[in-house]
Amino acid sequence: METRLWVVLLVCLVALRATAFDGADELFVGENDEIDHCTAITVGPKASKDGSTMTTHTNDCHQCDHRVFRIPAQDHSEGDVRPVYMAEHMEYPRYVGYSRGVGYHPVGDQKPEEAIGSIPQVPHTYAYFDGSYGIMNEHQVAIGESTCSAKISAKPLKFGGSALFDAIELSKVALERSKTAREAIQTMGSLAEEYGFYTEWRPEASVSMMAGETLTVIDPKESWVFHILASPCGKSAVWAAKRVPDDEVSVVANFFTINELDLSKPDWYMASSNVFQVAQDMGFWDPAKEPFSFVKAYAYDMPTLKDYFVVRMWRIFDLMAPSLKLDWNVSGVLDLPFSVKPERLLTPQDIMRFNRDLHEGTDLDLTRGAAAGPFGSPMRQDGMSQSARDLKLKGEWARAVSLMRTAYSTVLQTRSWLPAPIGGIFWFGEDAPHSTVFFPLYAGMMDTPKSIRTGSLLNYTRESAWWAFDFVANWAEYKWKYIMQDVRAKQAEIESAEFNQIPLVDAMALDLYHNQSEAKAIQYLTDYCIKNAESLVQTWWNFSDYLIAKYNDGYVNFPKVGGMAGYPAWWLKSVGYDMDPRYKEFVRADLVASPNYNVTQTVKVYHSLDEIFGSGLNVSYTTFFVSMAVLLGASLLTGYGFSRLNNKVSD
Repeated sequence: METRLWVVLLVCLVALRATAFDGADELFVGENDEIDHCTAITVGPKASKDGSTMTTHTNDCHQCDHRVFRIPAQDHSEGDVRPVYMAEHMEYPRYVGYSRGVGYHPVGDQKPEEAIGSIPQVPHTYAYFDGSYGIMNEHQVAIGESTCSAKISAKPLKFGGSALFDAIELSKVALERSKTAREAIQTMGSLAEEYGFYTEWRPEASVSMMAGETLTVIDPKESWVFHILASPCGKSAVWAAKRVPDDEVSVVANFFTINELDLSKPDWYMASSNVFQVAQDMGFWDPAKEPFSFVKAYAYDMPTLKDYFVVRMWRIFDLMAPSLKLDWNVSGVLDLPFSVKPERLLTPQDIMRFNRDLHEGTDLDLTRGAAAGPFGSPMRQDGMSQSARDLKLKGEWARAVSLMRTAYSTVLQTRSWLPAPIGGIFWFGEDAPHSTVFFPLYAGMMDTPKSIRTGSLLNYTRESAWWAFDFVANWAEYKWKYIMQDVRAKQAEIESAEFNQIPLVDAMALDLYHNQSEAKAIQYLTDYCIKNAESLVQTWWNFSDYLIAKYNDGYVNFPKVGGMAGYPAWWLKSVGYDMDPRYKEFVRADLVASPNYNVTQTVKVYHSLDEIFGSGLNVSYTTFFVSMAVLLGASLLTGYGFSRLNNKVSD
């Protein structure tokens, strides 16, 4: 009976093979469900080596218009209004109109944006750098950003709601009107309370996931963290701000971090007038049971995304203060401090290193394991194919600070000992932080380099700086551990030269500022920054050409053509390289997608089948798991039939 049973099983295997779906051939393009969320680091003046304050913004946005413009200072007449626009889309062009300088003027068939409302204009607005958010103004007020979850949301005026402002417009108005970080926060808070706040609202957005915002705000003397969300009525806002201790560093990674709120200390805390009452009215806080916590009251907790939020905070704190031995495997943000004192004073280069981090050397190292592939790429797509959706797979990659879908990243530095046009430096990096080069743009300069205000994601062009850096980032994924050695060496070479030039540029600009005129100093800084940036971008294009030739066809072609960069042993074993060719098929997609897939057990079963059938049997085991499931069911349902067959044979 046993021999005949295996014959029947073999027939079933062959039959199932004929109708098997080959998952390796699956192509699927669906809605993008990646989360566009940024990281913001804020450094107090006594936590930095030179006494400067710093903040950052990794603009992690897969579809964002990456261009950066200089918005000129403007005078306005009595009775003028300031139009307020809705960032209904972040793609190119994010804004078209006449209120923000010539860079945004309509081109071709583009039509000016329609404002969703307006507020009274002030007599004079300041010049500032403008990207997806406001970046830095002529007075060294600078802003970073991180979208946060929240329990309350509101609709904008355009979509049937009552709220006029989102964080994008608030950041721009703040830079237009403020000379200090405190002024910027008070401006944003009061406008949001008066006119209403909504977040990056769109009909399909997750209310909880994107309902709150954090803007980090610095000037040459102070660093602040500002949280904001909608009020329950949809016509106002709830907000709070906490000053980062001068000798500490704060990190926000898409989750509110302000815990206690002591408004009796105005040097350290600010908040909306309704911050406590709304929490009580909504049942978010009971003062009879516990002290007030902004995080507990207003953050929408998502434990399943701990690997997305908490690990970035932990990693940056651990890099700057490893002796604290903080743990990433905690229940939430409140298990980590609001800010940490670094064990050594930090430089802008340190902050750039934090922006580039990929958890390398930790338990969460994204360059290791099967998901990194044979050459250790840490880049992960968050979206799933249709087969994964059908299986209702749940999971999350550990989120690093740096990732491929970054439009640009910033390190914003303000220096109190220099005049504002010279003191503020906007260190700008196109595309992903891990593969970019940061270069300086001074607060007082009058324009931005053409290459950073050119291009879109839909048109590859060598006139755009973004495409130079994006190309190298994509090419590096091809053979990560090899190519990134070249990229990091080139980064270090160029950025070292950039930082070596800063004291010389400062000195020249300062001499012009004091001995000739502020205008001459500003013109010098503008000319230097534009020439320097364009030269650097051309260097990166040349470097990209070199990388194409060096790693053509998967070889390492320098110093000798055709150098072999082979697969590592662990990866070869994991794909069955050392097995009979038939066994290699166990890694095909339809098997791996099985919810019960187990490599070790699968290989053992294949070897068992080979012993039974013999090495001469030429059948494929691609659908082994499906086959065995069907066969198990068949064996149970047809046990009676097999019994009768056995009886007849015996007769």
